[in-house]
Amino acid sequence: MSDTRIEPQGGGWSFCIHCGDKIAFRAHFCPHCGSPQPEAGKAQAENVSDKSYGVAVALCGVFGVMGLHHFYLGNILHGLFDLGLFALWIFCLLVAPSQGTNLILIGLLLLAIDVLHTVYVFFRLIVGKQRDGSGRIVAVP
Repeated sequence: MSDTRIEPQGGGWSFCIHCGDKIAFRAHFCPHCGSPQPEAGKAQAENVSDKSYGVAVALCGVFGVMGLHHFYLGNILHGLFDLGLFALWIFCLLVAPSQGTNLILIGLLLLAIDVLHTVYVFFRLIVGKQRDGSGRIVAVP
């Protein structure tokens, strides 16, 4: 039981099979109850994305409303949808003043939807629940 406190490095978090305490994916023993973890990190590591957590969070934080983080993670259709939503609200807000219509309200509604979606995805990235295009978790380092 010499390595009871293994910090997750590229593997994220798992839970003890006996007590349910939060442990590192690669921990061989639970730091809470001391029980050995079978296949420590082997099965879980296969489910962890090779995409960089830091790059994904940075792209989401800086270019979130444009959806660039989705392209990085391999979620191409999701990225195209997000980019299209971004283009729509930009179009509505740029064209609306010259048209004198209610496009400003539509643009603001689309902007609000885009921002809320970005905050949701950013939160999922921060807590380690977001998946890449292959269905693997983008793990917290």
